Amino acid sequence: MIILNFVPANIIQMRIRIIVTSIAIMFFSSIRPAFSQNDDKTFTSQKAKHFFTGGTLGLQFGTQTVIDVSPIIGYMITKRLAAGVGITYKYFRQKDQYNIFKTSIYGGSLFSRLYLFKNVFLHGEYELLNLESDYFSIVFQPTERFWVGSVLAGAGYSEAISEKSSLYLMILYNFNESINSPYANPVFRAGINLGF
Repeated sequence: MIILNFVPANIIQMRIRIIVTSIAIMFFSSIRPAFSQNDDKTFTSQKAKHFFTGGTLGLQFGTQTVIDVSPIIGYMITKRLAAGVGITYKYFRQKDQYNIFKTSIYGGSLFSRLYLFKNVFLHGEYELLNLESDYFSIVFQPTERFWVGSVLAGAGYSEAISEKSSLYLMILYNFNESINSPYANPVFRAGINLGF
């Protein structure tokens, strides 16, 4: 059960931005030029080629166990501009000589990428994650969960590994890093993109 005592104004503004951005992405991805009925199948197959998926899968074991599953789906709006959404689930388990702490983090994100060159891109993202206050905050009561928004931006490099797939590496900066942020600056990410 998620318990929220208050919703700060900046969170409400961010949620409005997420909704507006989602509507814009759906609108631009649904625009299509006028085709005759015979060209419908061709257009559908061409449109499918613009979608990509992928994401990150992170595993770490030891005194600190981390399992990170963050799939994405995106759409190439133009040859240089892409936008998409992602979901995130992270499991943390930390053991010291006195305690074992376990928690789950979950949420989602909206992102866009602008390809400057074939392999180099700029990346902007808004990520909203739900955290457990026991581990991430001293402000909230234990057993409470709360939402933290992160505005991430930076650059990335991708390298093709086949005709329809590539690996990428990004370095991002969290522009609203706070005591409650789940990670510190800079943020490094690596993952894979798979085209359809």
